[in-house]
Amino acid sequence: MEKKLTFTDCMSFCIGQIVGSGVFVLTGIVIGLTGHGAPYGFLVAALIALCQLVPMAILASSMPATGGSYVYAKRLIGPRVAFVFLMLFILQQVLISTFAIGFASYVAVIFPGVNQMVVALGALTAAVIVNMIGLKTTAKVQNCMVALLLISLFIYIVFGLPKVDWSALELTTANLMPNGPLKFFRGCAMLSFACAGAKFLAENGGEVENPGKTIPRAMVISTVVVAVFYALVGVVAACVLPVEEVAGTNISVVAKSVFPAPIYLFFVIGGAWFALLTTLNGTLSWTTRSLHRAAKDGWLPEFCAKENKNGVPVVLLLFFFVVGVIPIVTGMDTADISNMGTGCSKLADLLMVYACFRLPTMFPEEYKKSALYIAPKKLNAALAVVFVVLAATSYVSLSGLSAKQFMYCGIYIVAASILMMVRYKHFKDNK
Repeated sequence: MEKKLTFTDCMSFCIGQIVGSGVFVLTGIVIGLTGHGAPYGFLVAALIALCQLVPMAILASSMPATGGSYVYAKRLIGPRVAFVFLMLFILQQVLISTFAIGFASYVAVIFPGVNQMVVALGALTAAVIVNMIGLKTTAKVQNCMVALLLISLFIYIVFGLPKVDWSALELTTANLMPNGPLKFFRGCAMLSFACAGAKFLAENGGEVENPGKTIPRAMVISTVVVAVFYALVGVVAACVLPVEEVAGTNISVVAKSVFPAPIYLFFVIGGAWFALLTTLNGTLSWTTRSLHRAAKDGWLPEFCAKENKNGVPVVLLLFFFVVGVIPIVTGMDTADISNMGTGCSKLADLLMVYACFRLPTMFPEEYKKSALYIAPKKLNAALAVVFVVLAATSYVSLSGLSAKQFMYCGIYIVAASILMMVRYKHFKDNK
């Protein structure tokens, strides 16, 4: 049996999960939406992410479980809703592809002639192989890469800040919202998914030492630490070069203008490459957990729960490999993938808010033992605020999709509901 994850492992997991697509893939897209307002967009996104952490941190502290989000939906809302939650969860994992695509785009910065689709598929394949070895090994790989990427971001900030045009950060409408409030908040919503990566630690709740305290501490501390880095990186990315030169590009454009050649290479390789690989690696380490529990409950065919000698659910890991491959080979737009994934993520999070609302009533003893216990009335007030924030974020994200994409999402949800009714007769609650 593998050793459980320590607080250091959890911090590394969370930071590696957060730092990735938000800075290295989405920054240029968000600058295109918000102009010089991008740094403020990062701060708003971090606040949204902290709101998003509230229900997951409380649930993980009270009832730590492997496959946490599915387990919480099942125990606190009901098995049918848990299955629908699971289908939303699967749809949002199209974001796996953005990490691989982003990695390939930064490889192309150093090797311009490279086939980016092949590189993206190679990165995704390598991450699957690492995860086949087991969670503790994945965590060791993550620790090394996280250290290098944080050094790279620190260097980016140190070299970039002296060249910032600080007048671009003045609190004016022209600076903050040059394309209007809706596009500003759409940018914030897009970044909020990347800022909220720490919540996925709850999926590995059964593999964490002292999870009731370790999980919420790691979630909150890592999010605050990364939010500071994000805001400073956003200042450099948006306020060194003219907006038209950096909108829609990756942040290596600014890096090239402020770094000496050797440091530029270190930034791209040690920062951008490793940031995207840590997010990809970390995502594949937890994304199978809920489906694994669901397979044991009978929602999925029994063979889906099959594990290798390292305790890794191989079939499910390969399933998410396919989920990541499809957008890569079909050439889906990164912004569309991000809007779809973020919107579905927030819809799924609303169910977690409701699950947390029911926690004090359904499992009062577990809740009272939580390291995050507060009086139920205060909890309900906090959850009401979280619900409004997440509902608004989901609306803003999904409003960026085309009618055809909405139709595809609607068809998917209807198909998921039909599948739930067909498979319900196989359900058996394996607590």
